[in-house]
Amino acid sequence: MTDLSAASLTSAQATGHDDDTSTSTRRPTGRAPGGRGIARTAGLHLVAIVVSLVCAGPVLIVVLASLKDISSFTSLSLASGGWTLDNYSRLLATGSQLPRWVFNSVVIGIAVTALTVVVDLLAGFAFAKLRFRGRGVLFVLLISTMMLPFSITLVPTYLLVARYGLVDTYAGMILPALSGPLGVYLMRQFIRGIPDALLEAARIDGASTLRTFLQIVAPLCVQPMAVLAVFTFVGSWNSFLWPLLIAQTDQMKTLTVGIATQNLQFQQNLGSITAQAVLSLLPMLVLFVSFQRFFMKGITAGAFKG
Repeated sequence: MTDLSAASLTSAQATGHDDDTSTSTRRPTGRAPGGRGIARTAGLHLVAIVVSLVCAGPVLIVVLASLKDISSFTSLSLASGGWTLDNYSRLLATGSQLPRWVFNSVVIGIAVTALTVVVDLLAGFAFAKLRFRGRGVLFVLLISTMMLPFSITLVPTYLLVARYGLVDTYAGMILPALSGPLGVYLMRQFIRGIPDALLEAARIDGASTLRTFLQIVAPLCVQPMAVLAVFTFVGSWNSFLWPLLIAQTDQMKTLTVGIATQNLQFQQNLGSITAQAVLSLLPMLVLFVSFQRFFMKGITAGAFKG
């Protein structure tokens, strides 16, 4: 009886000790943020707000100026009245050149974007997966052209276009911008991440190189293609120097060239100019909103694959 009582007491003490130990070793699942963490978060939010205001401030001023009948930014006042949409109505009125400029910019932008994506995708596939003599040297030469400013090649390109009679034509604006080293590099880096075993399996099944490219490689490159398309269209839409040289008549001017070269010698209506600038921003806004999902995924998934 004494031995049983002693054993029970020992067991109870051991159990109580284990319970105390398990209780003492428990840790809280969460911890309230300290003062330093709150200050750091507030500082990051403050920096983000300041940067956003700096970036969006000029655009907001342009939008507000487009709703005023003013001749300079110094006369822009939010307190005064006079808000109007006359600047936009005059731009869209009959006889205005703005619709023609927008049409030219859209046609040239779509053509340059589509052809650039196709050419860069083909070149990226060749440099990434095909084996041919001088591949590395050609790729280095291609990338090295990124070091050359556009002004160096401007005159030779113009002389070449003029020689073939492409001045003041859509072809003269589109053909010189068909491909770029940055797009080829982006496509090559992404395609290099596609397993070679996948392409070998297609070849074993009897698929040709072109069929392998169209049915396997191209569908896997949707994200970087979307990124390249956005960058290319934005660059073509905002291009100024080359369309300025090629467009010899008002009918062939793009939107950026038309806004910059319109005759303002005898009238200076800043509201009209800013209204044109706001209208030129709308296609870029629609494009980014439409391709935002592909744009963000393409940058993170495709641009840094090696």
